Amino acid sequence: MASYPSSFTFDGVQYNYERILKDDFFSVNVLYRAESGAAKVLKIGDFRFIGGFLLRPFAALMNRHELKLYKKLGDIPGIPGAGPSYGWRGFFHEYVEGQTINTLDDHPIKPEFFDELHAMMRAIHAKNVIYLDSNKRGNIILGTDGRPHLIDFQISINFGWVRPSSAWLFNILVSEDIYHVYKHRRHFGCLAPEEAHLAMRSKVNTAVGSGIGKPYRWLKRKIYPQGSNETIWYRWKKEKDSAPRVE
Repeated sequence: MASYPSSFTFDGVQYNYERILKDDFFSVNVLYRAESGAAKVLKIGDFRFIGGFLLRPFAALMNRHELKLYKKLGDIPGIPGAGPSYGWRGFFHEYVEGQTINTLDDHPIKPEFFDELHAMMRAIHAKNVIYLDSNKRGNIILGTDGRPHLIDFQISINFGWVRPSSAWLFNILVSEDIYHVYKHRRHFGCLAPEEAHLAMRSKVNTAVGSGIGKPYRWLKRKIYPQGSNETIWYRWKKEKDSAPRVE
């Protein structure tokens, strides 16, 4: 099982445990806060199911992959600063004060928020990275500064040396990232009529989604027939997930 400290010191400042942000079968995300109010998140990758300890080396690889991406994208506004590592399966990143937009269905969001989110996604793509998880509104935060922030790069793809102009898969995934931004824009009533086509998948993406996505969704329903892994985790532990926002 993942273990985490009650406090830690970073750059001479002590941070103390405040609460669990997210707890599921694959990771635990812990919030720490200093007396000044500064806060950091400790994310520890784990596979907490029967036999999951056998996959911990893979969890360590995923941890290093995500931390590397946080650092590569750290100069983009809206991406939390990250580091240092914690053990072999964990790392710290800055905490973003705000709310994930999956909790804001009754809260108006300005169109400018999605303009900035689109620009952020383009900046990520310019570094040859595909975010890949933009379909989840729980990964997009409306900060107290009114601006968008992105978290969770665990499944993002770093194309590294591959040139986007010659990578057909890269271009397909770019359009998928942008599609989800405009889908969320439509959900919050911020989509202009001339942008309607951007909230629709291309024929190529639909075909790829049917070929790859269909068996993935079938497998996911077999593994989680009653909901997401987070939901099942809390039911299994007989606890209520009362976090106001999920990491």
